[in-house]
Amino acid sequence: MKLRTTFLFVISAMLLTVSALSVDVCAAKKKQRTINSVKREQQAAQKSIKETTRKLDVNTKQTEQNLRKLNELEGELQVKNEEIGRIRSSLQSIDMHIRSVADSASLLEQQLQNLKSEYARALRKLQGSYRDSNLMSFLFSSGSFSEAAARYRYLREFAGWRKRKQAEIARATQLVAERRRELGKLQSDRRTSLSTLAGAESELRVKRDETDRVVTRLKQEGSALQSVIASNQQKLKKLDSELDRMIVAEQKRQEALRKAEAKRKEEAKRKAEEQKKAKERKRSQSQKGTSATKSSGNTKTTPAPARHTEESGLAAADRALSGSFESNKGRLLFPVRGRYTVVRAFGRQTHPDLPNVVTDNSGIDIAAAAGSKARCIFEGTVSGVFSQDGYNKVVMIRHGNYISIYANLSAINVKTGDKVKANQDIGTISPDPQSGNRPVLHFEIRRERTKLNPLQWVK
Repeated sequence: MKLRTTFLFVISAMLLTVSALSVDVCAAKKKQRTINSVKREQQAAQKSIKETTRKLDVNTKQTEQNLRKLNELEGELQVKNEEIGRIRSSLQSIDMHIRSVADSASLLEQQLQNLKSEYARALRKLQGSYRDSNLMSFLFSSGSFSEAAARYRYLREFAGWRKRKQAEIARATQLVAERRRELGKLQSDRRTSLSTLAGAESELRVKRDETDRVVTRLKQEGSALQSVIASNQQKLKKLDSELDRMIVAEQKRQEALRKAEAKRKEEAKRKAEEQKKAKERKRSQSQKGTSATKSSGNTKTTPAPARHTEESGLAAADRALSGSFESNKGRLLFPVRGRYTVVRAFGRQTHPDLPNVVTDNSGIDIAAAAGSKARCIFEGTVSGVFSQDGYNKVVMIRHGNYISIYANLSAINVKTGDKVKANQDIGTISPDPQSGNRPVLHFEIRRERTKLNPLQWVK
């Protein structure tokens, strides 16, 4: 009995041990699976994050591209509308000219018809009697010499009248033909203008449809659009800050130069006065006291401060260039040559197709032809050259109190301190990958730090 109990106890202990070992093995396996699962989940999450980031980058780039495309389309639509307006105005002018020429032609034809009728009536009255074979008979049938002379004068006057009438009819016929040719040309011009108008309106509809599609895509992109706009505005603010900093630094530098130059001239003048006084003292020693005193009194002067003279001279030079720049307002050169499109206007604006999109532009953005160069709008001095994120190379040119700014240049032909002339090339406009590699120039005009609308200054 005791042996049996011991056996059962041993068996139970073995079973408990085996059971415990099984539990430990299962727990270890479960723990191992959990770690591997976590690692796989981490890898999957990282992959998902990378994919999401990639999609967001692609979406952002696509949104930026769509926004730039929309700006280009809006600029092209404005140009096309202006072109259509000019064509319609030309058509109205042509129609008025056609009516005027048609009326003139009708009047000339009536005058020609009257001349021909009058001439025909005169000839019918003489029909049968006014022939070359009867002329001699008409003369020699006169009863006297005086009657023959009178008949001769009559025949001569009649011949002159015929020539004049024939010449009048010929001139009237020529004028009618000229008016008819002019009328035909005007009608041809009108047909050409109508054809051009139809083509322009067709292009306008195509661009309008494309604009609507881009607007629809942008509205769907929502937050990405706002992010792109915020990024663009941030880049513009950084450019504004850098321009303001450089303008202030330049003003301080110029002021320091003016003060240094004024101080130098004042010191030079002081030394000249001291030398002059020394010479006067030497002369006074060889003269009588009273004469020396009188002479000393006569030579005493109170010169005006040199600083004021220097500052007024610089101010006059600045005013001269500033005045010349101002006097050409509305006639200054456009910063690019050839065909162009203003894709972003000046100032704070709400987009006509995207009511929630509000942008602020310190200048204008100009899309130009491939390989286009920026040119100086007026003579001046290069006051700054620097690089800025989002705007590549930037050139500032001072025209007295005014500054013209050319941004997004890939290569430049000038350096700080250079004197430049109107129409001189400044640099090559950088192509914009988001605009189909079309060059886009950011252009500003400022009066010191005050931003001005460039379209009111250039033509």
